Amino acid sequence: MSRQPVRVLIVDDDRFVQRSVAEFIDAAGDLVCAGACGNGAEAVAFVDAHPVDVVLMDVQMPVMDGVEGARLILQAHPRVRVLMWTSFDNDAAVATAMRHGAAGFLLKTCTARTLIDAIRTAHGGMTVLAPDTLRALQSVPPPAADAPELTDREAEVLAALCRGLSNAEIAGHLYLSESSVKAHLSSLMQKLDAHTRVKVVLKAHELGLDRG
Repeated sequence: MSRQPVRVLIVDDDRFVQRSVAEFIDAAGDLVCAGACGNGAEAVAFVDAHPVDVVLMDVQMPVMDGVEGARLILQAHPRVRVLMWTSFDNDAAVATAMRHGAAGFLLKTCTARTLIDAIRTAHGGMTVLAPDTLRALQSVPPPAADAPELTDREAEVLAALCRGLSNAEIAGHLYLSESSVKAHLSSLMQKLDAHTRVKVVLKAHELGLDRG
């Protein structure tokens, strides 16, 4: 019995982009374009009316931008994964969308392969932490806050996470097993009161823990 393809909604005010991305998605084999919308408001209405697994959401659009669209979709449909992407390096939008629960953030300069892999990663429940995203997140000035005490190893794992490394990459870099990395990540989530990898990175930035 074949698995149902991942249903992807494309949200972008450029129809050429919509068509091009739809072709990439439909050619992937395990993905299917569920539809296309021109702004955040249309996307909210579409997700309310149709089954969608992943929303590929542009940021700057008329009527309703992607950040507000993502917020409303995630509020009403928390199981839907929203992947932000844009041609603008908008630091504030990155941070806001991530705090609303976006599964990741990519620039439109990424390759088609990177985009397709990011959609699969987001659908699998993982966070897409591309280097472009991390640079944008870390450029937003953090508020003052008290930081929890971390062990040396937790600090090393956190530093690697803030560079966008996967668990396997962190394990190789720090000569740890993946299970040890997961244990340290779990401890970081508890200490930082953050329940996803993105929120760990955000909280680390807020507390100044990503600057050593």
